[in-house]
Formats: sequence, C-alpha cells, structure tokens
Amino acid sequence: MPKLFLMYSFRTVSQKNRRLLTSLSYGLFSFLIAYCCISAVAGKAGILAYQDLVSQQKQIQKAIDYLQAQNQAKTNIIENLKKDSRLAAEWAATLGYVRQGEMLIVLPEEWKNANTKVDEVQLPVLMGDSTGLPDHVIRLMAAITGLLAFFAILLFQTEPHAKPIGQVQFEKQPELH
Repeated sequence: MPKLFLMYSFRTVSQKNRRLLTSLSYGLFSFLIAYCCISAVAGKAGILAYQDLVSQQKQIQKAIDYLQAQNQAKTNIIENLKKDSRLAAEWAATLGYVRQGEMLIVLPEEWKNANTKVDEVQLPVLMGDSTGLPDHVIRLMAAITGLLAFFAILLFQTEPHAKPIGQVQFEKQPELH
C-alpha cells in the first residue's frame, strides 16, 4: 500500500507541477505579447509617436519654407540696394542716417505696419522627446497583463473528476393496443 500511495502522490504532484508550469508559460507568453503590442502602439517608436513625429516634421518644413522665403526676400533687397543708390539712401534714412541738410520724419509704428501681414509660423521649432510611453511603464503594463493571465489560468484550470458510471436499467413497458 505505501508504494501505491507514493506513486499516487508523485502523480498528483507531477500533475500540479505541470499545471503550474503551463500557467507560468501562458503568463510569460501573455507578458511578451502585451509588451510587443503596447510598444507597437504607444511606445517611443510606436504608431502614436510616429504620428507625432510626422506632425513635427510638417511644422519644421513649414518653418524652413518660411525662413527660405525670408532669406530670399533679404537677398533681393541687398541686390536692389547694390543696384539703386536712391533706394540705398532711403534705407539708410530708415536706420537714422541722413545727409547734411536733410530732415528725417519718423511716422508712428502702427502706420507702418498697417498693411503688413502677421506671419503664422512660430520660430524656433523646438524638438522634444518622443511622446510615446516610457519603456518602464510598458514593462509594468505587460507584467500586470502576464500576472493576470497567469492567475486567470490557475483559477479556471479545473481537473476533471471521474464519476462512476451508473447502471441504467430499462423496464419493459406494457404495450398499448
């Protein structure tokens, strides 16, 4: 009888270890899947961070276009000043330089800027870190998912109980005529 008891106890311990190992492997597998999925969507190199980088790229390209237009306008002004001495004298007057015998009349700023358009470009464009979740937060979320999967598998894993098969007897029914 002791041999049978030992064999039975090893078998039940082996089955329990197998169930625990299965639950652990499912929990680890759930952790890995959750980590990959969360990283792909909300990580620093995920879809949400990529969308943010695309919008930052558009903002930077808009600023580059604005600065190139400003640079081209200033280059044109310099070329015109080199060609036309009268225009150079007018620009010098705006800076406060006048010839002897000339008088400089300064108009209010609101008169000068009444027809100019306000540019909508914000400069400088500041680049920050990616908007994705930090890796430690993703690991924590994945670990919680793995632990929940592990406990769920342990909780819902049942061992089938063998029920004795009962004898079914059929009685002969009287025939109705």
